[in-house]
Amino acid sequence: MNSDAIVEAARKLLIEQGAGVSMRAIAREAGVGVATASRHFPRRIELLDAVGARAAADIDRIVEAAVSQFDDDPDGAWHEAVHAIAELKAADLGQALFSDLTADTGDEAKEIDSIIEKRMAELRRNYTPLLEKAKAAGLCPDSVAPLDFHLGLSVVSRPLPNSAAVEQYFPGVQEKLVDLMLTGLAAQAKGNY
Repeated sequence: MNSDAIVEAARKLLIEQGAGVSMRAIAREAGVGVATASRHFPRRIELLDAVGARAAADIDRIVEAAVSQFDDDPDGAWHEAVHAIAELKAADLGQALFSDLTADTGDEAKEIDSIIEKRMAELRRNYTPLLEKAKAAGLCPDSVAPLDFHLGLSVVSRPLPNSAAVEQYFPGVQEKLVDLMLTGLAAQAKGNY
């Protein structure tokens, strides 16, 4: 379906290029014309909302799979889920979406606030079952709230400056930073910090 291709193209380009990527570039990446992209998403805010909703749904899908595996292997399910969420590049996407949404609020200020509130509510709802399982298993302290966890994970999984060179000299550094965060959360949960 064209709208799915447009949303995926927008997501990819927002992650790669940041806020302000043109509808022409998005349409080209999706393999459709600008008119088709504009017909599906007449206002940019509608496309940005759809991209954010897709990202939240992807997190929800990962959490749902992890929660179903938690009883058998809490540590494995926790680590696998958190690394999978980190791979979504939420930091880059979130920054691009937030920058793009808030760049020109004008008449859409209330709609923008509504979208941001909706995404925050989705993130709270998405992360809660995973965090409850992790807390019960002693992998995460009780004090960690869903949005705090999301922002922390976004920070440690954010691409580093000159990422290609960093990866060449420090292979797997992003995964190691996520592991370090998980180790720190487990230590806090056990009171060993």
